[in-house]
Amino acid sequence: MSVLNDARDYRRRGLQVVPIPAGEKGPKLPGWGKLRLGLDDMARYFTGDCNIGVILGLPSGELVDLDLDCSEALELADLYLPPTAAEFGRKSKPRSHRLYTAAGAVHEAFSDPLDGSTLLELRAEGRDGGCHQTVFPPSMHPSGELIEWSSEIIAPAVVEAKPLRLVAAYLAIGCLVARYVSSQAARRPAPDLPKLLWEFDHDLGRPAYRWVGEPDPDVPRRYPKLRSQQSHRELDLAEIVNAIPNDCCWDEWNRIGMAIYAASGGSVQGSVIFDDWSAKSDKYNPYTTAERWDHYRKYPPSRIGMGTLVFLARQSGWRPSQAAS
Repeated sequence: MSVLNDARDYRRRGLQVVPIPAGEKGPKLPGWGKLRLGLDDMARYFTGDCNIGVILGLPSGELVDLDLDCSEALELADLYLPPTAAEFGRKSKPRSHRLYTAAGAVHEAFSDPLDGSTLLELRAEGRDGGCHQTVFPPSMHPSGELIEWSSEIIAPAVVEAKPLRLVAAYLAIGCLVARYVSSQAARRPAPDLPKLLWEFDHDLGRPAYRWVGEPDPDVPRRYPKLRSQQSHRELDLAEIVNAIPNDCCWDEWNRIGMAIYAASGGSVQGSVIFDDWSAKSDKYNPYTTAERWDHYRKYPPSRIGMGTLVFLARQSGWRPSQAAS
């Protein structure tokens, strides 16, 4: 009866629940990600000693689960993560799940680049809208341990998605520092931790820089030409693109990137213009931008170009006289 009561309680709290076979971590119901149970449905689905899964993300009010998989993450979490009054785990891994409400959070896993083991997961909706769930108390872990709340208070802290993702990334970096470099250094969260990993081992430092959205020290740099060395067409292209706001979705960002590539003939200066324009968005990632430009080089666009950019710039108030030199 306890499982049924808890499932009902979670549903009253606005969480979408899904039944999971006893002692397992994943649902078996086909299409479980779309399951939306009401209180009257609970008795039919939650029978016997089954486990309780909670669907994360928008279906449960933007619920996010920070799942701490390694011993280093468990030891360091309080130093890196914002406090929350919703934590649970099991005897061998207490407080290994920290719950937050973070609108727009996206699932991401952080792994040790040397052995492939998972350090921690930011469990939320997938980038493509896919569903993720977490097994909640009082379920039974496959190890045979009971999953239990750390306190009687269950109140996930409300945080912003972007800062939460960043502190999760730094916690993952701290795990690597503790594992390979210095446990004491790992206990002092600081922006220079990626550099510390880089100096110890480039294979450790490289993903660390990417996790925090920064280029690692040996990434090839693309420098713009001096203005006096740029052609009239290059100057016009830069000013036209600069007039286009960057508040678009990925598809539109990619479309404009293709137009810049075609209009610039895939030149280095074109890549600089694309990077500068991409950096106007708070979603900017230099690696993603460089990788996309390299993709255009492999598969050059042929049905888009300067005309698209001029049209978009005009929509934002640009006029040809403004780009005249």
